[in-house]
Amino acid sequence: MLLAVRLQESRYLLLLVKFDMKKSGQIWISAVLYIALGVVAISIVLSAGVPIINKIKDKNTIVQTKEILFTLDNIIREVRDEGPGSRRVIQPFIIKDGNLFIDSSNNKIIWELQTATVFVELCGRTKTECEDNELIVKEGPLQIYETTTIVEDENIVHLELSYKDVGFLDVISDAGRNSPLIGRYSITIENAGIDPAKNTNLPDIEIKAV
Repeated sequence: MLLAVRLQESRYLLLLVKFDMKKSGQIWISAVLYIALGVVAISIVLSAGVPIINKIKDKNTIVQTKEILFTLDNIIREVRDEGPGSRRVIQPFIIKDGNLFIDSSNNKIIWELQTATVFVELCGRTKTECEDNELIVKEGPLQIYETTTIVEDENIVHLELSYKDVGFLDVISDAGRNSPLIGRYSITIENAGIDPAKNTNLPDIEIKAV
């Protein structure tokens, strides 16, 4: 009789152990499923949210760079108007993103940013197409246009200042004459006077970036 009772107790304990193990296994499976679902949900949110965040970031960069170029343009014109020897220093001069080109051969300052953001209406692959389609936006001296590329959802925003009636830009940069400026610089702008050899009344404007 006692033996039978002991056997019955042993079977009962074994059933409890099996039940606990089964229950523990179910808990672990549930935990793994919840973690997997969480990872999937986070991935979906990130895949949808990151492009939006990048577009907002690029729009802010464009707006900030517009203000930088307006300031640069005002100083260049002040130096021109004040005559030979006039000088200004901008420090720090910071281009956080995109590429700033000082094009001496065409007397232009151009900033470009590759982006998925449509900041202004897209107008084709080249500036000529933008001009033909009358899709160049003008804000004071600044021209704004956005060209497409061969890559879908990849455009280039252009901010452009022209100095053909202001002076001859001459850039001196540690990065090289035709290299883009990006990062932190000290910019010196100086009216170098009129070069008689150029047979014009427009002065040379030296822009030194170090």
